[in-house]
Amino acid sequence: SYGWNGSGAHFVVGANYTKQELVSSADRALSAFPAPYATSCAAGGCSSGAANGRIDIHDPNTNQDLDLTVGNVGATPLYNPLAPHTVSGSNTFRDFSSPGDRFNFGPSNYLLTPSERFGAFASWEQDFADNMSLRLRVSYADRRSANQAAPLPLFIGQDAGNGTILDDTVIDATNPYNPFGFTLNTSTYSFIGRRMIEAGPRHFQQEVQTWDVGATLEGQWNLFGRDWYWDANATWGDNVAAQAFTGDINVAKVQQALGPLAGCTGACVPLNLFGGLGTITPAMLQFIGYTERNSSESELTDFTFNITGNLADLPAGPLAVATGYEHRRVSGSFNPDPVTEAGLTSDIPAHSGSGSYDVDELYAELRVPILANQPFAYMLEGSLAGRVFDYSTSGTDSTLSAGLRWRPIEEMLFRASWGQGFRAPSIGELFGGGSRFDATINDPCDNLSGSTPINIFNNCVANGVPNDGSYNQRNPQLPVFVTGTSSLKPETSDSWNAGFVWRPHFLENTGWSDNVTFEINYASIRIDQAIQAQDPNTVMTLCVTTGQCSAITRSASGAVRGIDDPLTNGGFVKTHALDFTINWTSPDWSLGRFSASSNINHLIDFIDGSTTPAVHREGTERGSPSQGYPEWKAQTTVNWDYQDWGASITNRYISSLVETANGNSRIPSISYWDLQLRWAPSHIADGHLQFALGVNNITNEDTPGCFSCDVNNMDPTLYDIPGRFGYARIAYKH
Repeated sequence: SYGWNGSGAHFVVGANYTKQELVSSADRALSAFPAPYATSCAAGGCSSGAANGRIDIHDPNTNQDLDLTVGNVGATPLYNPLAPHTVSGSNTFRDFSSPGDRFNFGPSNYLLTPSERFGAFASWEQDFADNMSLRLRVSYADRRSANQAAPLPLFIGQDAGNGTILDDTVIDATNPYNPFGFTLNTSTYSFIGRRMIEAGPRHFQQEVQTWDVGATLEGQWNLFGRDWYWDANATWGDNVAAQAFTGDINVAKVQQALGPLAGCTGACVPLNLFGGLGTITPAMLQFIGYTERNSSESELTDFTFNITGNLADLPAGPLAVATGYEHRRVSGSFNPDPVTEAGLTSDIPAHSGSGSYDVDELYAELRVPILANQPFAYMLEGSLAGRVFDYSTSGTDSTLSAGLRWRPIEEMLFRASWGQGFRAPSIGELFGGGSRFDATINDPCDNLSGSTPINIFNNCVANGVPNDGSYNQRNPQLPVFVTGTSSLKPETSDSWNAGFVWRPHFLENTGWSDNVTFEINYASIRIDQAIQAQDPNTVMTLCVTTGQCSAITRSASGAVRGIDDPLTNGGFVKTHALDFTINWTSPDWSLGRFSASSNINHLIDFIDGSTTPAVHREGTERGSPSQGYPEWKAQTTVNWDYQDWGASITNRYISSLVETANGNSRIPSISYWDLQLRWAPSHIADGHLQFALGVNNITNEDTPGCFSCDVNNMDPTLYDIPGRFGYARIAYKH
């Protein structure tokens, strides 16, 4: 960045560039398999979308139920349980072996996604007479990033759980690659899973462009003998995102390629799902494949006018007021690929959505000095604020807040505040067309037996699970369908905060301390009408324990075809927390100056009321979506500075968690150690040139594994990517 002045004008321009390379999941032991630190699929989590296919059929000639795979892999003796049926080519079939035939999708993912970012900004401020100035600013950012997933698992059949026409796909007897001699339909097969290895990994390429343009006119008035400061602001922002996704397939063309041979005309190429790895040809892929292109845009237009000043002089100080008006318009849209919009994707389906809203707000805040320089009241002041707003989607409402600050003596501060909150539903929450995500869930109805509690057994059967215990969950991920809801109401909240700060003067300028500060803060927050979808694991648990199963649909075999989980106002959140902070600085000793700071966070409780009964999240890992709630977190840093040199050592601590979606298994606590060394040579560029070397996680602590987390067996909201992170930095500032 660079700036200069001239003729009452101030200019600043700048640019930034960042490039980040990828880290593959295959590069870390934590994520090399779907289970943390596993070395084979025996630990669980691998997919039924096998490289050689998994085929569950009912042979009408022998009345056999068979679970098969192509038998040209592995050391298992080959045999053909379908005799006397003809098998295409030289392949035979054998029983599907779990976990040996399952597919390890872990190594195909990214732990750290590659990205490239460029940004530029400029601002111009011009001073005018009469205490006025105009500031114009503009910024632009372009981000290009990528992500990757394993080759597409093509799941077809009533137990596939796609929520698309693939669940009812028929493989005709005349298809040249159907080896069974009969048509595969809902009565003769339930599931076929074939990993599309020949198509390569699914690759997602994104480009996001963001503009932010603003103008501010500000000045000063003298009214009634007092100075008043005002500003008028206009802001426009636009965010456009585009994504290209390769490796997807058009399921309508899949149906045509698997259907009657007479219907596979023109560009159609019959599809071979039964030949084993390597038998899906480029011509087959060219017919069924397509590049999915999605786009989204969000736009913000905002106008504000503010004025601040003092209404009166009170014995303890001025009575200050701030007030203003804001008009804001927000719009957004999502446009999926037409093939995806039509429900013809074999990957995650999505639907278009768009909408907008306007809001007008009036707000005011009053600061009231009550006492000053009095015994046990070095300072006492209160504050009161209010806001009235009118949303085009949610109507009119208002919020209030109040606060109190008290210094009984100069070195102590007590503060307390209360406030109401209001959050209107976002564009996506109101108008989102819905999409599917695959949550990691252990189906409680899996493998029913005589030892299953009778209420769970009965509720599972009532939901569609066979009562002979024949249902076994094939995949750990089940389809969850989340949609926006136009009738959502705003979230409201109440929060209480109290804090204490003490800077003891008797510890200042001593032989061992220049200053010390102690601080403690308490927060209590309750959110009502919380906008959220239910935890799908909880939806499953409620089904089997209470019989509330309307959101879960199953196939005839008992497999989950889908969990409907729309956004609702059905929840609440209540949480209480404590923060402790200590800061210390030494005098200038012969060895240099030392300083230390420690911040400790204690989550007393976090009650998630999105389910009935409410769930206590403190000390737990939610799993899907990945979100941990550690009861204790702490960060402590010790700094040393001597002449041109400096160093820091930092400890970051996260307490252990219980993984509720994995049988209450425990995720251990972790303590990261980070080290940095600095040098700012005073004899070079007057010390404006700075060098730094550092290593995060210098002891190479193993990232705690999470069995139920969405991807890579870890919670990225809490933990670092596994391994040490080293860096070198050169900076010049003048």
